Amino acid sequence: MFKNPLHALHKPAALILALGIVWTAAPGPVLAAFNTDLVGQTAITSFGEMLGALDFPPASDDADGTWVLTAPDGEAAFWWRKEDRPGRMFDAYICFDAEPFVNAGADLDKLPMEMKGMLNGPGKLMVGTKLSQKPLDYSGGITPLSSFEQIVKLDRESIGYHAALDHYGVTVAPGNVFEWAKDMSKNDKDIVFVLDPKVFIDAGADPSKVDGWTYAKVPLEDARGRKFEAEKFLKPFDLK
Repeated sequence: MFKNPLHALHKPAALILALGIVWTAAPGPVLAAFNTDLVGQTAITSFGEMLGALDFPPASDDADGTWVLTAPDGEAAFWWRKEDRPGRMFDAYICFDAEPFVNAGADLDKLPMEMKGMLNGPGKLMVGTKLSQKPLDYSGGITPLSSFEQIVKLDRESIGYHAALDHYGVTVAPGNVFEWAKDMSKNDKDIVFVLDPKVFIDAGADPSKVDGWTYAKVPLEDARGRKFEAEKFLKPFDLK
């Protein structure tokens, strides 16, 4: 299981680094998000289908009150809340290995992190957000899918549709997204971890040398439907 990096806050030899701590809606290019019930409902349906295609279902981190969806290569994970925890740092986030970025030349001290500690082994990096603090309201059992439904219900603005890849996604900070295919039978990128590369490049990383991540220009649309391209780090997986 992908261990919760937040637990390492209590271990002096651990490193926790946080990127883009809290996302609030702001002008500028983002994945196009159309505030319609159709997008929200299809995002839920496709998320459930994606969960069913995983070799290993999301794990429950009871200590943190979150679900953990670990990438097939074990080097990244998407976490999202399942319980109300007012003191929790992030309610939705991507956690990933720091080592590939360090090996590509990134100086961790130059990353815009809120928390820093002593590096022990490869370490972890996080990019995450706080979600609405309205109480979660489950009508049935608490499952990975029903917890995702709470994001759609309470934080609809964080759910977007990426038309170029036919993906839905949860934005965990501006430019940083966990995406999944609308239809896995027609897509060879069933889940994708998406990172904004700018902070790593600014910290000295050669983006072409980050092992395990693809550095590429990705076609996007802004909130007004205007098309543009943005460079991203991508970690895609075909589940079927």
